[in-house]
Amino acid sequence: MNTNLEIRFMQLGLVFFMIILLSVFTDLVFYSLLGLGLFLFFSLKFFSDLGSKIQIKDLMILLALLQWIIGPVLAYRYDPDNQFYYMAVDETVYMSYVFPASLLFVLGLYFPLWNKRTNAQIHLDNIRKLIIKYPRLDLILLAIGVFSELLIEFAPSALRFVLYLFSGARFIGLYFLIMSNKSYKWTLSIAMFFWLTVSAVSDAMFHDLLLWIGFLMIILAFIYHVSIEKKVLAFTLIFVSGFLIQTVKYEFRSKSSMVSSDYGKLELFVDLIFESAANQDILFSGVNMRATITRINQGWIIARIMSYTPRYEPFADGETVIASLKAILLPRFLAPNKAKAGGHAYFERFTGKKLGKWTSMNLSTLGEAYANYGVWGGSIFMFILGVFYNFFIYNIFQIAIKRPSIILFLPLLFLQVVKAETDIAIVLNHLMKASIAIYLLFWGLERFLGIKL
Repeated sequence: MNTNLEIRFMQLGLVFFMIILLSVFTDLVFYSLLGLGLFLFFSLKFFSDLGSKIQIKDLMILLALLQWIIGPVLAYRYDPDNQFYYMAVDETVYMSYVFPASLLFVLGLYFPLWNKRTNAQIHLDNIRKLIIKYPRLDLILLAIGVFSELLIEFAPSALRFVLYLFSGARFIGLYFLIMSNKSYKWTLSIAMFFWLTVSAVSDAMFHDLLLWIGFLMIILAFIYHVSIEKKVLAFTLIFVSGFLIQTVKYEFRSKSSMVSSDYGKLELFVDLIFESAANQDILFSGVNMRATITRINQGWIIARIMSYTPRYEPFADGETVIASLKAILLPRFLAPNKAKAGGHAYFERFTGKKLGKWTSMNLSTLGEAYANYGVWGGSIFMFILGVFYNFFIYNIFQIAIKRPSIILFLPLLFLQVVKAETDIAIVLNHLMKASIAIYLLFWGLERFLGIKL
């Protein structure tokens, strides 16, 4: 039997065994049990495949299941009376939509409509040849990314997102640098992520920091084919880091407004991290546990949509999806009323809950699918969305046959897509504009510097 197939059967066996145990010793409803099993399977798959491929699909699935299923399961049991983030429908009602829709999304991502077999090692070897041919490529990409990042603050609002996309080139440059034999590569890599950390702390926004660190872990594992021990260490560090950040985030945000300098904020942040880590009574307190559950629980928004729509607000019947397509396909002068990124209006419309003027919450693709099409229509839409991502990734690997370096740009392409809380407009907008930005980068490097990526 094929070794990979044996591993999959072992993983399925372990998942089945865990589902049986949970069904005996817990009060989980049937679809919650299946949802936990699905999450466990892809966690095991992600771990075992780490190092053999760049797992954008599995990362997308894990983050979605974490926020759509794991978070809600915990919320129903350990934080049911949360004043604002409570689950507005019964667990059986919620999971009767969310599990089938999530499963169909997964099936769409892996639906075998085309031959998707690729040899990761060949792509890696071709990228190394590119590094030998263009030894300054990593530094050029780093310079483009750093320069774009520095310009964002001074650029007009219409150009900031474009510069934000080009600023991602610094991380792609790091991937090329790490694959090189330059003696200073680790020093420069640490400096770049230190800068990202300072920026994240300054803005008190940590999502992109954790995502880029996660992508770096995936790329490093792909390049170096890391051992099981190193995988466990990496997972542990990311989990602990994410938990500690979540623990101190709210206190940091309240105190950082009184600190003017970025490095002063960094010092405050580090002090809070060490203080939290040293005090286990606070670290594992009920308040922190509930805050962590709230952070990973996107389901409370989906549950409110299910409670409010269509009882008080009729299904949108594709209105928001069409608006999102118009937003990415038509310039604003042709469609002055086209949708803007940000979920303020949709959140209030489909949940009936008012938000503050400067607060924006997104429905998530799963919540927006229900708001448009209901239980079964929303589930079918999630399958179609999965197929779309599937086809998009397939075409990236087809392009990689002639342009192998495109593989290292997958994190930039999917930076917003892997976030389970983003809505359809944000996902499609990011995919289209990131694709254009990468095309322009490829074209510019070849046209002006003779570098054919």
